[in-house]
Amino acid sequence: MTRTNSLTNRITSAVVTVLLGLSAAACTDSSSGTPKARSGGPVWVEGQGPTEAAGFMRVQTPTSATDVKGAVQSGFQDTTYLISFTAPTADAETFIADLRPEEALRANTPRDPKTYTTITPWSHLGLPEPETEQRVRTASVCPPCIKDKRRATVQSITIFIQDIGDGRARVYLKAF
Repeated sequence: MTRTNSLTNRITSAVVTVLLGLSAAACTDSSSGTPKARSGGPVWVEGQGPTEAAGFMRVQTPTSATDVKGAVQSGFQDTTYLISFTAPTADAETFIADLRPEEALRANTPRDPKTYTTITPWSHLGLPEPETEQRVRTASVCPPCIKDKRRATVQSITIFIQDIGDGRARVYLKAF
């Protein structure tokens, strides 16, 4: 009995050692020995930008919009769509009203940019996180909740609008 347990322990130990070695090899770049980037997490979809984001959200940016940026991120459970643009404040407000937010836009209390993190960073588009900026108002909308048939496939849209001065505003939309 002792001999069988000893043999079983040795075999188990050898198998665990081999598996750990294979695991370490799979997580390391063989050419440099450095850890590989994790796979399976959120990734930015190449070639997908503001056109695809606007198409998913079923929005059309105002004709006066400039600096239009967008991206699509494929994530763990959902695909997230980002779109941002600047426009005259009146046009930005009209655009947001068409989204039919569930509540009035409210002032956003800026978070510390040194400690604030998010899984879908606006920095991917060269923009600051709206949650960390001054003069930002925010709201959200659940299109199915308000029976907005135009956006029946969109579960949620988070809205930020920032007063950037000179009668202009930057709009940020994040949807899934």
